[in-house]
Amino acid sequence: MKLIKNMIYNTVYQVLILILPLITAPYISRTLGTTGVGIYSSTAAWLGYFVLAGGLGITLYGNREIAYHQKDKEVRSRIFYELLSLKMITVGVALVAYLVFVLLQNKWQSYFFLQGITLVAVAFDISWFFMGLEDFKVIVVRNTIIRVLLTIAIFIFVKTPNDLGLYILLLSLSTLIGNLTVWPFLKKEIVKIPFRSLNILQHLRGVIMLLLPQVSITIYTSLNKNLLQIFSGLDSVAYFTQTYMIIILGATLVSSFNSAFLPHLSSLFSSGDDDKVKPLILKSIDLGNCISLLIVAGIIGISQTFPVFYFGKAFAPVGPLLAVGSLTIFFLALTNALSTQYLLAAKKMQEYMVSTIVGLIVNVFLNIALIPFLGTMGAILATIATECSVAIYILWKLRKVFQVREVFLGLWKYILGGLIVSSFLRVSGTHLPINILSYSLQAFFAIVIYSIIIYFLQAPVISIVRPYFLKLKNILRKK
Repeated sequence: MKLIKNMIYNTVYQVLILILPLITAPYISRTLGTTGVGIYSSTAAWLGYFVLAGGLGITLYGNREIAYHQKDKEVRSRIFYELLSLKMITVGVALVAYLVFVLLQNKWQSYFFLQGITLVAVAFDISWFFMGLEDFKVIVVRNTIIRVLLTIAIFIFVKTPNDLGLYILLLSLSTLIGNLTVWPFLKKEIVKIPFRSLNILQHLRGVIMLLLPQVSITIYTSLNKNLLQIFSGLDSVAYFTQTYMIIILGATLVSSFNSAFLPHLSSLFSSGDDDKVKPLILKSIDLGNCISLLIVAGIIGISQTFPVFYFGKAFAPVGPLLAVGSLTIFFLALTNALSTQYLLAAKKMQEYMVSTIVGLIVNVFLNIALIPFLGTMGAILATIATECSVAIYILWKLRKVFQVREVFLGLWKYILGGLIVSSFLRVSGTHLPINILSYSLQAFFAIVIYSIIIYFLQAPVISIVRPYFLKLKNILRKK
């Protein structure tokens, strides 16, 4: 039950990171316009490289290392202080480099400075420690409060396109404050360790091994925005940003429990229970296949009308981008399960690193080849091809552990359900008014139809969720 609770908490936490822009996106899109959204996205994309350098792969590495030693308070305390010291140094270096970068810019300098607060916030991010302890409640509760207050502040203070700087400031400060509010909970989880006894450099190789894949991921998630800015202008950056935001939210809904699985799987590996890992991963993959294809079908079904309703008429070009780009969600869910869950927990760092390099090569080549001719759609196609290539590579490398037949067991049943749901949404969308109530009703009936289909076809996910429903039923009966 602890794993289930952590999956729920981590789903809330990961969705929470994206829920702010999702809630405020319609308002911000109309208030700041395509130019304002484009400037924010472009400056944030450049900042991302420095955030990556400052973070140095410590989040994933720290999560895993704390999970391996979560039962030994002294050892985990030593790891915490060593990684914290290392991060303070790397963030300091990154901050100096960022300031030099900003001073060399001839436009948007004030916006870059405001974005820099997020880089400072990286130094105080210790969420990895509590994730390693499998204590997700602390992170979720504190950040929920901060995010709610931030959402209210945006609606109150951001009123015109001239408030772009204030919008960036509010976002950056919320990240910093959210990270700081978790620190008081450290007191009972760690003990004092003499600074002279710390061995910071012993972790350097491990964090760099995890940094290299993140460098690849950051480049191929930021490069498209940089190239769009150069070849197509700020409007194209804005279209891609809003499209990608919906795609990433959908992927997060599917794979957010990956972080909850990582410490649990790491614990299984460290205790020698390797035989329990494969069945758990296969269950996770099947859940991912089931949910991701429902979300893809839903997005395709409403893509004709939703972008204009949600973002405003200026963002009408997002419609076809969203319909095509939604396919990325399926591949993201699959690669997250195989890489973030299995490869990291099993410490198969070479395979993990090479998979991201494969994605980087495909993404850079296709972005350069497609964006000058197809604009934003070229960036979307490059994104799909990137995630597909990563999934194919990982499946090939793990072919002796996970057979393709096992990974895609019952996939056709989810595809059939998705096709029917997408068709239902397309048809119903032409007869219903475009408003929140209509979309809510469509979503409800889409889920019901999809559930009935996969139950009737006895898709593999039914056997996975049935025991949990029975446990919940017994718990409710006792109460």
